Amino acid sequence: MATDLKDTIRAAEEAEQATLWDEAARLYEESLTLLASGGDARTDEAVLLTALGRCYWNVSDARASWRTLRRAMSMYQERGDGVGLARATVEILRIWGPPDRQRAMAEQALEALAEQDLRLRALLLFYVGRDEEGLRLADAHGFRDLQAIRTQREGWAAFDDGRVDEGIAALQAAHRVYAEELVFNAAAGTLRGAGFATMQAGRFDDGERLAWEAVEYARRVHLRFQEQLALLDLVGVAFARCDFARCEELIAASPAQTDFRADAYRMWMTEQRGDVPGALAMLIDPARGGGAPTAVSQIHASSAGVLHHAGRADAATRELEAWAEVARQYGSFAEEAPAVSDCLDELGSDELVREVDEAYAAEPSSRLAYATLQGRCTGYTRGALALRLGRVDEAQSRFNEGLTLAERERCPIDAARCLEGMARIADRRGENDARAGYLARAAELYAQHGARLYLDRMTRSGG
Repeated sequence: MATDLKDTIRAAEEAEQATLWDEAARLYEESLTLLASGGDARTDEAVLLTALGRCYWNVSDARASWRTLRRAMSMYQERGDGVGLARATVEILRIWGPPDRQRAMAEQALEALAEQDLRLRALLLFYVGRDEEGLRLADAHGFRDLQAIRTQREGWAAFDDGRVDEGIAALQAAHRVYAEELVFNAAAGTLRGAGFATMQAGRFDDGERLAWEAVEYARRVHLRFQEQLALLDLVGVAFARCDFARCEELIAASPAQTDFRADAYRMWMTEQRGDVPGALAMLIDPARGGGAPTAVSQIHASSAGVLHHAGRADAATRELEAWAEVARQYGSFAEEAPAVSDCLDELGSDELVREVDEAYAAEPSSRLAYATLQGRCTGYTRGALALRLGRVDEAQSRFNEGLTLAERERCPIDAARCLEGMARIADRRGENDARAGYLARAAELYAQHGARLYLDRMTRSGG
């Protein structure tokens, strides 16, 4: 039995080294079964649980990973093993969840670890926001993968400043270091982030290229979750371009069906075709978000938008308020508002409209021209907010900017929405011929791309 257990653990470790996470998970499960059946008492169950939890996460089974790693953490805590607790905590912190809970776990592990393992200490320092301390340790001891965090942050700063090419180069450099150091999740996530941010900057073709690089890397190292994330970013571009067949093709190619965004896009495609009852039947349970604020917030936004378009004002308002509560805590107003823009414009309180508008004011247009998570440009939303707040000239500028981007990046519904916004401004100014021209162009785009939802809305509003 002891020999069988030892051989099984060795096979599991070899499978891990080969990035065969499914096989490794199966072998770690078998090892735990053998251990429970009277295996070598010297085998550390918590170590096996930590490895198993890591493998579960790599195959996109967040729930199993969370439960397994929590068991390991409890064992380490009971015996006062600070190094073991830190190792398991670092693994569990990869699972998206409420920031306050994650920070609390990181602080607890950091306290238990003390100075016993400086690499783990440096990594935990980043999780608790003590970045400079973490970088000093990384530099002093040559932890290349942790030093790459500096390069990664330089990349994000470049994107914030509108220096997109510099941002791409920095994130690709960080990716290469992570890949060389076999830090697979960070390598995949950084490359996916480069594509995500490039799309946000309104450069869809470059963003798609980077997203495909992320998909291909994730496939090489068998990281289903990261592959799924990058594929759903690509779905967003196809949705923005009204290529629904491509959307379905990409969704079907996903190695796991755990990302709620796939269901959101199917719901939005159904809604856009004019099947509002069908879209209502596809509303997503916020529990699908697993408690992660980013996910729960997006789900509430998607529900508010669909309910509003269906004329369910009370239910839409409740979802809008739920979205506002989560998005306010997470600071995600600007990234998520395009999915809820009509509901926000027509049902949102003045206070909420101002909050979202202020969130956009804090974001340079060059960084957030497109909402990667919702497959929509932000020009119409920004213009509608300005118009609601009485800033007509600014609204016109926003709609014009949005139209220019949408036409350049081949996003017909975003272009039509901006044309509708410009018609609203023309109506305010009594420019009837201009209003009619904008609406005719919008209607033509809607009809050409089967956007029955918006054609029907125009008819009801007398457009």
